[in-house]
Amino acid sequence: MKLNYRPEIDGLRAIAVLSVVFYHAEFTINNHEIFQGGFLGVDIFFVISGYLITSLIYKSFLNNSFSLQDFYIRRIRRIVPMILVIILACIPVAYFFYLQSSLNDFINSIFSTLIFSSNFYFFHSGLIYGGPDALLKPLLHTWSLSVEEQFYILFPLFLVLIYKFTNKYILLIFCVICFLSFTSTLYISKFYPIYNFYFLNVRLWELLAGSIISILEFKHPNFKKNFYNKYLNFFGFFLIIISIFLLNDQISLPSYQTIPVIIGTSLIIFFNNKEDILSNFLSSKIFVFTGLISYSLYLWHYPIFSFYEYIFFSKENDFYKILIIFISIIISIITYYYIEKPFRNKKIVTNKILFLCTISTLIVIIISSIYIFYKGKGYQENIYKKVNIDNVFYRKEVISVLNRLGFHSNRISAFSDLKTNILVAGNSHAQDFYLMLRTNQNFTKKNNIHLVSLRFIEDNLSKLNTNKGEISEYFEKSDIILFSNRWSKSDIVYLDNLLTKLVKTNKKIILTNQNVNL
Repeated sequence: MKLNYRPEIDGLRAIAVLSVVFYHAEFTINNHEIFQGGFLGVDIFFVISGYLITSLIYKSFLNNSFSLQDFYIRRIRRIVPMILVIILACIPVAYFFYLQSSLNDFINSIFSTLIFSSNFYFFHSGLIYGGPDALLKPLLHTWSLSVEEQFYILFPLFLVLIYKFTNKYILLIFCVICFLSFTSTLYISKFYPIYNFYFLNVRLWELLAGSIISILEFKHPNFKKNFYNKYLNFFGFFLIIISIFLLNDQISLPSYQTIPVIIGTSLIIFFNNKEDILSNFLSSKIFVFTGLISYSLYLWHYPIFSFYEYIFFSKENDFYKILIIFISIIISIITYYYIEKPFRNKKIVTNKILFLCTISTLIVIIISSIYIFYKGKGYQENIYKKVNIDNVFYRKEVISVLNRLGFHSNRISAFSDLKTNILVAGNSHAQDFYLMLRTNQNFTKKNNIHLVSLRFIEDNLSKLNTNKGEISEYFEKSDIILFSNRWSKSDIVYLDNLLTKLVKTNKKIILTNQNVNL
């Protein structure tokens, strides 16, 4: 059973994927990012997915032809082959260019992606989408695929139950759940902004927006025959474009600010008119073709951007950004014709071949990943060992530089009321931070930098709070206390107690942003 093909939906996919690609490219004019709301392309995809999946399943219900097994196999054909190809392509690049910590993170993200839980992994790793480290994670964009797959697994079962027992109220049920999901999103966006981005429960209302317009088409086909329908799709397009150019990733999304792009996408899908200008525009060959390769393009562009930034430490050159986008499009066209299309066609790739290809590729990925994680240590790590740049060598060099700076003397640099006195506290990470600041001549012209341990801070606080003994001059005269540490779980509890006492001293406190080491 097939749905009637709607080329304008592929045109919408084109807008969605291009907005995401340009957002990741970070094109700027006069220091202003042009496509700062381009990440909303993912939200457009969610609405489209909700609409198409609901339409597919509900129409098969009406024809008494629905098969849960067939549905899941179709999803596997649509999604899994390309994900496996992307992971296979990324593994050798990561092996040859990543240092060990980055390589370990990458391997962990592979396993979470394979079981469609990368949204959980990136959330628990503390990674903020759009943050400074985001583009260094080549599989970060798979969080949205995990959300969709979780929806695809659960939604058909839910829809079967509703259709069987309460089909009369299906539209009402969808609207209520959509409202509850959106309400929870508003609460979570305010109090738990990182959680708000990654999970199905806060994205469910976007997916169900597509489901609602699908059910409206089946149950109330005359609803869109009113005189105003010829204008609402244009209004929807306007809402999408305005959102992409005006919103940015500095706000917690999704939230009420996401409503325009969700409504806009829904209006275009529901009130489409094949005779109007917008429909012809979205149905043009260039947009339809871009929509057809949108899945491949979405998967390819991000790791290419990621590896480029990691290897070359740069993302400012517009020429290279355009080149990366061009390369991504070319590769996407190739994989669309030689991977996506064949695997979707069961006449070309039978279920047996699909199973064998999937299992064999999974085995290769898992074995390669386990070997790299436990044995290989990456090509870069092996090179560094050959030139004696290992951790022991590095630590010796750090101590040597600290000694040359007079670290073991009682006065590294004189306190002065004319300078800002900064106390850097922590472990070896603090030493690195201290050296970075201390060796910057422009910075030291206006600042005195001192280095101490976390225990030093605690001892001085104890003396200060109990009035026992004199506190150190380092502590007393420091204007800023900067913490840099490789935090463990126990450190976080310790730090919480420390900061509770420290804030009472009215000193400015800075915490460096480093993930907790579990």
